Amino acid sequence: MKKQVIDQIIHGMLHRARPLEIARARHLFSDGTLSEVMDLLKDYQNEDGGFGHGLEPDFLNPNSSAIQSWVAVNIIREHKVDQMHPVVQHLFTYLENTFDDTIMRWHAIPKNNKDYPHAPWWADEGPLDSFNPSSSLAGFIIRYGNPMTKIYFQAKKVCEEAMNYILNFDKPIERHTLRTLIEMLNDISDLYYTNTLFIKAKKEMILRLEEVIERDKSTWFTKYVNKPSSLIKNHPSIGSEVYFNLLLEEIDEALKHQNEEHLWDITWKWADNDHVKEASFAWQGIIALDYLILIKDLGIPLET
Repeated sequence: MKKQVIDQIIHGMLHRARPLEIARARHLFSDGTLSEVMDLLKDYQNEDGGFGHGLEPDFLNPNSSAIQSWVAVNIIREHKVDQMHPVVQHLFTYLENTFDDTIMRWHAIPKNNKDYPHAPWWADEGPLDSFNPSSSLAGFIIRYGNPMTKIYFQAKKVCEEAMNYILNFDKPIERHTLRTLIEMLNDISDLYYTNTLFIKAKKEMILRLEEVIERDKSTWFTKYVNKPSSLIKNHPSIGSEVYFNLLLEEIDEALKHQNEEHLWDITWKWADNDHVKEASFAWQGIIALDYLILIKDLGIPLET
């Protein structure tokens, strides 16, 4: 791959991406600092420690939610932020205070989400027993949290229930839930690597991916389908070795579908207004950063 391709993507991000994604790209690939990333991430954090304000661009509720906090969790993971960082510690407070032990989950979105601009799929939180995003949040707590806390014990219960779900659910698992389950398995792998339930769930996850990954490349950038990178965001990761070549094929295909800014248009839409245009540009920056990370993780060589 030509280095010029990477330069063009970054140049496009400077035109359309949010300051947060630009700072993240600079930290991961150039001379940017983690403190710059965390200062910008903190702008989305509320006094209760949770995240809101459109960190997930498809709903602009300023109030904290588990979904918006899950987005922050993935940023913290990607940048390997120290668990004692004030932003992380403040987030733990939110997760501790908002876990609902009557359903053993976090509520995905606030009840007032409909009062703010949002995509229709964020009008309500859906089934209360969904593992999206609770499994990912639980994995994060196992990886980053204090084993002596109540929330750590609760997170272990969520993870164990989620692994049994992977093994026993008799239908293909919905894509967004599947992604959060992969993130959970990645997070708990160091602690559970000899655990029989974990070993079985990890093997089963490969079969679960096979059920839902779309193989028709012609749809990857024209429809809202399960591209390999929709589920496998990093390498190494659960599934990244098995689907390594398919991820490479996706990168090659992606470069054929760039827009005028050398970024990628989104394949979904929820209205016609300024909020959606702003969300579209934010997503272009996020998608571009995701591809830059994947190109780096897969070790694709760059030529001058």
